[in-house]
Amino acid sequence: MTNNMKLIVWLWNPWEQYRNTRHNIWFAMLDEFVNSNNLWDFSYDNKYGWETFTTLLDWQKVAFLKPMEYMNKSGWPVSKLANFYKIESKDILIIHDEIDLPVWTVKLKFGWWLAGHNWLKDIALKLWTQDFWRIRVWVDRPNNKIPPTPLNKGGNMSVADYVLWNFRKEQIEIIKDKYLDIEKFIFEFLWK
Repeated sequence: MTNNMKLIVWLWNPWEQYRNTRHNIWFAMLDEFVNSNNLWDFSYDNKYGWETFTTLLDWQKVAFLKPMEYMNKSGWPVSKLANFYKIESKDILIIHDEIDLPVWTVKLKFGWWLAGHNWLKDIALKLWTQDFWRIRVWVDRPNNKIPPTPLNKGGNMSVADYVLWNFRKEQIEIIKDKYLDIEKFIFEFLWK
């Protein structure tokens, strides 16, 4: 067991209209992870506007955090909770979506390049470092075409818009198969 407390953060947009989008699809896996490992449930903190809980997991003290902010404003809750529990940046794990990975890939990564993600930049800015762990999960890349609907004629789609679209049903089934990869990396992180 390491002596340092760990912090595990799932990044998401916490509003109903974003529930099944590419940005949020992995967030449901946090609840699955908490339930399957018989951990406590999250509680809402009125003062800070986040959901969190602390527990022992694999004999390691861990805080779980659901920031109740847009992803691009995740730095403040992450740094606030890390400061409160005196958690070093090397003991923080951020789980987020990533379009620049091979299809259906899940990777554990420490520090290095933030790949232009505004939410990671915000976290690095508030922590004063990029030296934290990340689980990067592939979420697809836009083919730059919006399908036509009765409300639009279709056209080009930006990455920012694309990650706020829903996965297709067949993709969600494949995603569920990646849960064990995420769980494996979480336990690997706990022993770093």
